[in-house]
Amino acid sequence: MSVATRTLVTEIMTSDVVTVTPDTPVESAARTLFTQHISGMPVVENDRLVGMVTEFDIIAKEGTTVADIMTRDVLSVGEDTDAESVARILISQHVRRVPVVREAKVVGIISRSDLVRLFAVTRWSCESCGYYTRGFERLSVCPKCGGTTIILEREPPGS
Repeated sequence: MSVATRTLVTEIMTSDVVTVTPDTPVESAARTLFTQHISGMPVVENDRLVGMVTEFDIIAKEGTTVADIMTRDVLSVGEDTDAESVARILISQHVRRVPVVREAKVVGIISRSDLVRLFAVTRWSCESCGYYTRGFERLSVCPKCGGTTIILEREPPGS
């Protein structure tokens, strides 16, 4: 039996991604962030990722279009990236979200809140004794009983 040892971003990312184009007026981008209750979004041109625009860009930079204020050197991940790797990227690069891309096209976005949700509702459990731990990577051996059958469980909301 094959046991998944990592959670991939495709399992937890937001796939209905709100995007803007470089020629979008800054005022329109600000309104989109506000009305969609998001703090940043990918900038795409010809269906390809060319940047990110965030609340910080809106309030800290001057310009009339998204192209004037967006971050151009964008970190992104592929669909096969695991949650633990994304957590390391978000921490080390001091960013709040990263686009998920396939051949430079945005197919999703993963944010710190996605990782917090994953941490809150999943756990690695020992099938032998029931011991569990939270985290992004599966234990190889249960520290309580020495069992090696560790499974990923998703808890129902409110548990």
